[in-house]
Amino acid sequence: MVMNKQNLISQLKEKSQKLAELTENISRSSYMKVNGQLVCKKQKGKMRLFKRAEDSKEKYLKQSDRKLIKELSEKTYLQKLDKAAQREKMQIDKCIEVLESKHNRAGQDLADIDNVYDRLPDYVKENVEPAEMSDEAYARKWQSKKYNRRWMKKDEKYYETPRGDKVRSKSEWIIASMLENAGVPYRYEEIVPLDGRVGVFMHPDFTVLNKRTRQVYYWEHCGMMGERDYMENSFMPKMSEYYNFEFFPGDKILLTFESKDHPLDTVDVKRLIDKYLI
Repeated sequence: MVMNKQNLISQLKEKSQKLAELTENISRSSYMKVNGQLVCKKQKGKMRLFKRAEDSKEKYLKQSDRKLIKELSEKTYLQKLDKAAQREKMQIDKCIEVLESKHNRAGQDLADIDNVYDRLPDYVKENVEPAEMSDEAYARKWQSKKYNRRWMKKDEKYYETPRGDKVRSKSEWIIASMLENAGVPYRYEEIVPLDGRVGVFMHPDFTVLNKRTRQVYYWEHCGMMGERDYMENSFMPKMSEYYNFEFFPGDKILLTFESKDHPLDTVDVKRLIDKYLI
């Protein structure tokens, strides 16, 4: 994952929230309500366990007190965990406060290197190769890059997407529309080299970009799963080729499926978008 300042702040806030939930769960634990504290002492070369009451009196714990030893041990652990979690949360919250405070009067974050390129005049941007850029700027540049795509016949039936792309099926139109609505950059039927050295190329239905992580995925819609010819001569050879070059589902490949009796489920499309592309 490419880490930038906003990614870092987001992750720190998520960690702070988890620590807050952890301390809240600890406070509700039944072990925290057990009376007394566990004390370990070395006597005559052996470690012995005692229960220390609120009045500081100590009671030796025997093997028959296994249940109480377990409860006091859990309480000791949770108390130490709670203190560490509170300290860690305090440190993280201070980091967040510092990271979010570096703004000028116009509200611009002058301490964020990802925004330097965005603030340049257009005539300067045209002559600059940015070392760092914001997620949105990176996505715009990725989307605007020209690419080679699979050829479509002049008389071939197509469906025009909201942004003007010509796709080959209604299901691809649905996927393209949902990607567009979710703000996910995509390229349709881009010719992708699995291994340019040996001339192996594929043209997945969609090449998609996660703006936050800047990871590219290849989305294949398998639209004729009930047809034997499609399965044997298209789907299976294509997947075998992907696997051969270590392009695996959930790693680099996203898959949706459809057959005559089971049309594309838009819930599945949304799940893939939410899990991998947002």
